[in-house]
Amino acid sequence: MGKKENLDIICCGNIAFDFILDKAKKSDEMTFRARAGGSVLNTAILLRRIGLSPMILSKTGTDFLSSYLLNLIKKEKLKTSYILRDKNQKTGLALAKIDKKGNSSYVFYKPEGKLIAFKKNQVPIELFKRASVFHTASTYSYSDFAFDNILDFMVLAKKENLFVSYDPNWREYRIKNKEKARGRIRKLLRYVDLLKLSETDALGITGKKVLSSALKNLPPNIIITLAEKGSFFWNGKKKLFSPSFKIKTIDTIGAGDAFTAGLLYRYSCLGKECFWREMKLNLRFASAVSSLVSQGKGGTGALKNLPQVTRFLKTNP
Repeated sequence: MGKKENLDIICCGNIAFDFILDKAKKSDEMTFRARAGGSVLNTAILLRRIGLSPMILSKTGTDFLSSYLLNLIKKEKLKTSYILRDKNQKTGLALAKIDKKGNSSYVFYKPEGKLIAFKKNQVPIELFKRASVFHTASTYSYSDFAFDNILDFMVLAKKENLFVSYDPNWREYRIKNKEKARGRIRKLLRYVDLLKLSETDALGITGKKVLSSALKNLPPNIIITLAEKGSFFWNGKKKLFSPSFKIKTIDTIGAGDAFTAGLLYRYSCLGKECFWREMKLNLRFASAVSSLVSQGKGGTGALKNLPQVTRFLKTNP
C-alpha cells in the first residue's frame, strides 16, 4: 500500500451511548445497559481490537455522559485528539429494544443543529496527510449541518489519495426530506471507493421497491449485506455471493458496523488492488466479524481480538 500503509484510519461521524433495554424483573420498571455506540465508533472500536490504528473525528458535549463515554473510548486505546467538546452540545443517545430473534429497534436522541458541524481550521489538513483510510457512516453524513463537512472531508481525502469508505445507514423514519437526503448521498458517492449497504439502504437511497432495480441505480463495485441470507459483491454486471454463518443471534446492534470493520481490516492488510481481487475472502472475513458481534450484547462486546476471528473462521468452514 506504500508509505501510508500503517497509519491512521479516520472514522468520522456521531458518537453516542447505546442504552439497551434489559428484561424487566417488574412490570413497572425499565432498566438499561449502557454501551459505547454510534456507527463509526462501533467500527473504530472493532478495528482497534483486531489490530489497526483508527482515530475518531467527532464532536460531543461536556456533560457527565460525554465524559464517561470518552473514558470508555480511551480504555479501547483509540485516539481521541479530534473528538471536540462543546458545552452547548448534548451527548447522543440511542435507546434499543431487542426482540426474541435478536433484532433491534431504536429511539434516538441525537445532537442536531449547527453545533454538530466542524468549523474551519478545527480539523487540520495534516490529519489527512498521515492517514490511509477515511470512513464515515449513518444519517449524520447527509444531515443538514454535517453534510458539507463530510463532502469537504471526502474531497480532501481523495486529494490525499485516501481510500474512502461509506455506509449511509438509511433509516426511513428519521429522514424528513428523503429526496434531499438522496441527492446528498449521490454527491458523496462520487468520492467513495468502498460502499457498503444493507438491502434496506440500497432500496432507501435509490427510492426503488426491489433490489434488482436499486442495483441499476447504484455505482458498480459495491457490497450489499442481506442479514442471515449472506452478502454479495456487485461489479455492475454480476453478483459474487457469500453465505452467512449459522449462529445463535443474541442481538444485531452494530452488525453492519462490524461487517465494515472486517472489510477495512482486509483492505489495510491487502492494499487496494489485492482487496478487489480477493473479494470472496473479504466477504467471508467481514461476515465472521459481524457474526461474532451478533453473538453478544451490544455493538462491540462479543469481539475481543483478531485470534478470535481466526478461530471462528477455522471452526466454521
